[in-house]
Amino acid sequence: MTTIREKYLEKIKEDFEVLSTVVIQQMDIVFTLTESNKDAELHDKIEHNEVIIDGLEVKIRDEVINSIVLYCPRASDCRKIMSYHDMTAYLERIGDLLLNIADFLREVELQGELYTLFREIIREQLEIVKKMTQNAIFAFTCEDENLAKEIIRTDDLVDNNHKEIIHRIPLHFVGKTIKDQNMLDALSLSGMSYNIERIGDNATNIAEAAIYLMEGKNAKHIHNN
Repeated sequence: MTTIREKYLEKIKEDFEVLSTVVIQQMDIVFTLTESNKDAELHDKIEHNEVIIDGLEVKIRDEVINSIVLYCPRASDCRKIMSYHDMTAYLERIGDLLLNIADFLREVELQGELYTLFREIIREQLEIVKKMTQNAIFAFTCEDENLAKEIIRTDDLVDNNHKEIIHRIPLHFVGKTIKDQNMLDALSLSGMSYNIERIGDNATNIAEAAIYLMEGKNAKHIHNN
């Protein structure tokens, strides 16, 4: 017979799965916006999903607090419950970052020389952090330590790509007249790249928290191994 405590844990898990699904859906929408940035319906969907994400973050946080206060879970359950709390916060931040990227995409000139030059690396970065996020969620829910460590190492690739983008953007304007749209595109691309890099960081945080859940130790050192 399922206890009330077990039902509470299952509800937290179910809401976390819904949150994860909506965040991944946001990533797909943002990816589509890289080639159709003025699609009003997609921007409306992004805004709608952000409301859902924020609501789920509050709901899961309340469920975590109530489960601890009301049912005094044993130590192993308590660590799992608190991990859901942390994962939810990371996913909510990813949702915010995706909304930022959508806003930057709205401002760029898709056929402009600068965006054309950097479009593929931006799309590649989005694909990498989407896979990182998906795998981090899987590593947490399935307690896959090796996958979690792989995600942490992948973050270095995202960081290096971001540094390359930020380094190359100013070089494009050497010896050229800078127009207002050029400047707007440069700022938007820099903002996109930064927010994508931060998504990678939050996916890494999920992977590190998954390792802590499994091993009970900090995983920060994995970057250097």
